[in-house]
Amino acid sequence: MLKVEIVDDYGTDEIDAFLLSDSRSLVYSSRHYIELITRETASTAHWITVRDGVGLRGVLPLLIKRGALGPVVNSLAYYGSNGGVVTKGEDTEAKVAAIGAFAEFCEHVDASASTLITNPLLGDQALYETHLPHNLRDERIGQFTVFPVDRQANSLMNLFDDPRPRNIRKAQRSGVEVTVSQSTDAIAFLHATHDLNIKSIGGLPKRLAFFERIPDLLPADGWKIYLANHDGKRIAALLLLYYNQTVEYYTPCVVEEYRTLQALPIMIYQAMIDAMNIGYSRWNWGGTWITQDGVYAFKKKWGTVDIPYHYFTRLRSSAVQFATRDILLREYPGFFVLPFSALKSIEAHQEIT
Repeated sequence: MLKVEIVDDYGTDEIDAFLLSDSRSLVYSSRHYIELITRETASTAHWITVRDGVGLRGVLPLLIKRGALGPVVNSLAYYGSNGGVVTKGEDTEAKVAAIGAFAEFCEHVDASASTLITNPLLGDQALYETHLPHNLRDERIGQFTVFPVDRQANSLMNLFDDPRPRNIRKAQRSGVEVTVSQSTDAIAFLHATHDLNIKSIGGLPKRLAFFERIPDLLPADGWKIYLANHDGKRIAALLLLYYNQTVEYYTPCVVEEYRTLQALPIMIYQAMIDAMNIGYSRWNWGGTWITQDGVYAFKKKWGTVDIPYHYFTRLRSSAVQFATRDILLREYPGFFVLPFSALKSIEAHQEIT
C-alpha cells in the first residue's frame, strides 16, 4: 500500500539520493536549487513523497507563493524551471498517486492558480493530461545536445550545423580567450551584462541578489561562469549549472558591441568539451516557445534533440484572469500564474495586443 506525505523542507538526504537514482532528474529538483529560488521568490518549499514498505517510490517538489489574489502553487517556479514527479523507473502507480496529491494540496491551500511543468526527459505528459485537473495547457520545446559516446572534441563538432563550426573558428582566429571563474567580479559582470541584454529586448532580467546567493547556496561543483576576453577586455559570460548527468545552459550574455566576435559559441564549445571530460552526458538548452523561431534556430544548430513538454495550469479564481500583467508580476515574482494571453482585463488585453 502506498503512503503519501507532505514534507515541509527544501529537500532531504533521502530525497537527494532518490533523485540521483534516475539519470534524467534535473537540477531544478535539487534541494540547493530549490532553496535558491525559494529565497529569491520569498516562497515556501514542500515535497510530496510516495512510499511503500520498502522505501521511496516517487517525489514531487512544489513551491507556494502567497499574494493579493491568493496562494499560487508551482512545480516549479522561476524562469521555466521543470517540476513534476520523479520515480525510480516507469512507476505509473507512484506517479499517479503524487499527481493526485498535488491536486489535493492545491485544493487544501485554496490556491487561486496552480501550474505543474513537466520534465521533458521523462516523457510522461499523457499522465498529467489524464490525471491532473487543468483548464489551461501551454507547450514548450525542450532542446538537448546529447554528447557523443566517445567524448571527443571532433565528434562533438561534427554534431553541429553551419554556421556553428564557422562561428567557433572565427572566435579562435580573432583571439577570443575563454576562462572559468566563480569570483564575485565574474558574478557582477554576468549580472550587469545580462541586465542590459534582457532589458534591451523588453524582458525581465534576474536580479543581482539571485546571482550573489549562488556561491552560498549551490555546491562548488554545481555551477561555473565561463568568461570570454578579447584584447584584455571582458566581452561575454555564461552561467552553467551542473547536476546528475545534465549541464544547464542557464544565463548567457554578451557585450553588444562585441557580438560579431562569436564569443558565445566559443564559450559554449569549450564548456561542452569540459563537461564531457568530467562525465556529463547532455546539455540542456532549456525551453523554447513555439513562436520563438530565432531562439529555436540558434539552439537547433548545436545538434539538438527536440522534446516537447507542457505547463498544466488550473485556475480556481476568476480574479486571476481579470488581473493585469503588472499585478501578477508584482504579487508573484518568478511564479507562473497563467499565460498572459489568457488574461481578460481590458488593461491586459491592451498590453497583449
